[in-house]
Amino acid sequence: MLNAPWSFSRNVVYVRNVILHWHNIWGGVTMREDDLDLELKKWWNNYGDRELYREENDPRKQIHTYLIWREVKRCVNTRHRLRILDAGAGTGRFSIPLAQEGHEIIHLDISEKMIEIARKNAESRKIENIQFAQGDICKGLEFEDNTFDLVLCLDSPLSYCYKNYENILSELIRVSRWKIVLCVMNRYGTILEGGVDFDLTHFGKLKTVRDVYATGNLIVTEELRKLQPTLFPSWHAFTPDELKMLLERHGCYVEKLSAPGTLARSVDIEQLKRLLVDRKSYEDYLNFEEEFDKNTCVLGIGAIGAGGLLVTATKDLNNTFF
Repeated sequence: MLNAPWSFSRNVVYVRNVILHWHNIWGGVTMREDDLDLELKKWWNNYGDRELYREENDPRKQIHTYLIWREVKRCVNTRHRLRILDAGAGTGRFSIPLAQEGHEIIHLDISEKMIEIARKNAESRKIENIQFAQGDICKGLEFEDNTFDLVLCLDSPLSYCYKNYENILSELIRVSRWKIVLCVMNRYGTILEGGVDFDLTHFGKLKTVRDVYATGNLIVTEELRKLQPTLFPSWHAFTPDELKMLLERHGCYVEKLSAPGTLARSVDIEQLKRLLVDRKSYEDYLNFEEEFDKNTCVLGIGAIGAGGLLVTATKDLNNTFF
């Protein structure tokens, strides 16, 4: 459920989700809270069809998704009937296949339209062990402590909780009794996706990228929207060290950090399309990409137009339930 920052694709309207802390830049007027809530719901409702299009037609997005799937499947492994929360589940890219495998799923998303797409998909497959809930994770989670065996928060919904991302991270940890898998916006990767061009086009100098680099925050004001009306509402992009530190502060052990899709962003699209149809070569490529993407030198980059920083963390190292 994420697009690339600052600009747009000709084929698919990629809202570039990166626009920063303007209080010290312009003293700009930010959107009212109620208006922002409405804007978020409206945008994600309009994005459902485009998300499905990307999944079917964008090889970089497909590789990114498959790499995340590999990590989720490692967590699930051979375990049965896990209770899983998919927070920001979108059209059901992960929740529905996990339900098909027999796990008990809560599919939570801000968009009624995306939930409806996922619900129809589940009904067509006669899946009954999935519950759908509409809600904004940035307002907290109404579940008891340790409700879920596994908590997923993929494609960066946590990044959109720019005002209270640490509190919401603690909420995701609170409701998990074992493991969490997060995918968030990658601070340095977002800067590489059109940030400099945006600044030079509108200001003739570097401006917003400096704030993103320093704070990770991009707050969209009404004035900024006048420059580019299609800019997405505000977000926070994380550095690898920052995300690891926050998880450890809240009692988690970080098992793995990677920047899925980093290698694919450097490969020609047509080459990737050809690769996808050769299963053996594709699997070999994914094995190499997975090794490449967890290298310390590239952790700060990540995929184009998708959550660029993936982390798997265990809440309690002494948990022997499994």
